[in-house]
Amino acid sequence: MARYNIRSSGSSEKDINILLLGATGVGKTTFVNAFINSLNTLDDAMNGDLKVLVPASFTLTDNDSFESRTIVVGTPDTNENVTGDGASSTQMCRSYSFCIGNRLIRLIDGPGVGDTRSVDHEARNFEFILNYINQYEHLNGICILLKPAQTRLDVYFRYCVKELLRHLHVNAKDNIMFVFTNSRPTFFKPGDTTPLLKKLLKDLHEKNGVDVPFNTTNTFMFDDESFRFLAVYKQGLNFLLNEKEQFSGSWEKSVKEFYRLIVRICQCDLHAIQDTQSLNEAQIIIHKLSRPVGEIMTLIEENIQMAKQYKEKLLKNPSNDLSNSLPQKVGVFVPLRERLTVCVNDKCTEVINVNGEQRINYKSNCHIGCSLHQAVQECIGHPILRRCWAMQRTDNCRKCGCHWMKHMHITYRYEHKVTHVELNESTGYQTPRSILSLIDQRITDLRSEEAEIRRTCVQLSLFLKQNSITPFNDDMLEYLNHFIKEEKQKQSEGKDNAEVIRGLEQMVKDYTQEMTLYARSIPTRSENFLENAKSIEQILELVYKLYALPINGQLIYEQMERMKAGRAQAIAKAEQHVDLPRGFHTPQILDDLKEIINKKKN
Repeated sequence: MARYNIRSSGSSEKDINILLLGATGVGKTTFVNAFINSLNTLDDAMNGDLKVLVPASFTLTDNDSFESRTIVVGTPDTNENVTGDGASSTQMCRSYSFCIGNRLIRLIDGPGVGDTRSVDHEARNFEFILNYINQYEHLNGICILLKPAQTRLDVYFRYCVKELLRHLHVNAKDNIMFVFTNSRPTFFKPGDTTPLLKKLLKDLHEKNGVDVPFNTTNTFMFDDESFRFLAVYKQGLNFLLNEKEQFSGSWEKSVKEFYRLIVRICQCDLHAIQDTQSLNEAQIIIHKLSRPVGEIMTLIEENIQMAKQYKEKLLKNPSNDLSNSLPQKVGVFVPLRERLTVCVNDKCTEVINVNGEQRINYKSNCHIGCSLHQAVQECIGHPILRRCWAMQRTDNCRKCGCHWMKHMHITYRYEHKVTHVELNESTGYQTPRSILSLIDQRITDLRSEEAEIRRTCVQLSLFLKQNSITPFNDDMLEYLNHFIKEEKQKQSEGKDNAEVIRGLEQMVKDYTQEMTLYARSIPTRSENFLENAKSIEQILELVYKLYALPINGQLIYEQMERMKAGRAQAIAKAEQHVDLPRGFHTPQILDDLKEIINKKKN
């Protein structure tokens, strides 16, 4: 069976990719901002540039006047909530990169776990994180941020660790680092969090056979107050200067820990995200397949109908010269110049005629050039679209008035073009045979591929249902119903497609029945990370099987490749490259790090 490259290279092997995970309010934003500024002493940082990767705000009280001041660093944007309302500060994933020597360090920051809005919102946040990191070939480190004085690890944290290990290869446990923020009050020790974390990891080991290490080599202690002192000073406020000495000590401790963290991460083996045992990779592929498969199913029904009509034409005119050239349609992928948020509701779509072909036109372009690159393209009602400008602060679109679940991002048009298939030996049809029997064979072959696609999609959807973090939504079924609705809309405008509609409706019926039968034969969702490998490998084999279909496999593969390329270009815009701060007077820290991270492992 032919193998296809189902991933694009999102990063060089030399890149150091570090994923940051932490509960809402743990200080992850401050940690990210302190990271790049810590390559210096506090005095040099006070005299140099303040680098703010993530906009943030915090409140300080003047010890003398007891006056509270709100300090804002950076320029707030739509990705950051700086209102302090208890919601996760970072709304979506974003990466920040900077060079040390000839290597790139990339910090991958995402929404906080333990979001205050709802359990479903929490699950969506974690799903966004998994989708985002799938663009990279590897992770070097996975930093789980904690507070040292926590007296309980709530269900969100437990859920986070378990889902992380379930959706990445089990070997990701060796890349996990525990990072404690705000640790000066506990004398730079893990404090009350230690027994709670040990118990959680012990339970994980007993139930799932996964032994996540927690020791001095993968545990790091930081203090975020020293960066806040720097931020206050850079705004021209001097009311904390009399406490500079204690902040300077915390700064030096944090700098040493940053150095030790990078050294430790560089010592770890790369965790290959593209490993075929990645649950997340399989899930993303299945989601992406939904629209291409729906379009191919519609194309198959149209081609079956065209073949039947051509056969009837020949039967009515037997005296005509019989041609082996059978009219058929092929799909043409037309990329758009920029992403569009469009509405798929009936009142916002219309049927137009393009070169004799009826096509659905999304006449309500609700947001042209939408920058929500993490919304899965061509996916109706993707939850991240709630954060689109058009839907901001409401569930209904400010442009068309329809609910956000009736919207999707589109990056291409899929048009049908009439061509001709020569029914002869070169196309797999044996001669000499009557042209009528060759047409029958073509119809049989199309029906066979249709059944194979349907069976495969049932298994893919059940896998997704079994392993989905969030409540399951059958994208395959949703797209088939969506295309049925579009065909009926074309029919109301005069298109002769009753047979196409009947064929698609029968497919929905067969698909639903097969889902029910297959569902009875599969086990419930497994929490044992070590038992998932075989099923994931089988899922990827099913995808390869779709790509290998003789008539439509190449079309599915090419459409997936174009979607993947478009996603890679869009996600690249979510990364911000940052230059190191100017004004280093003591470059020893930087020189030491250059030597460490550029050293080849034995």
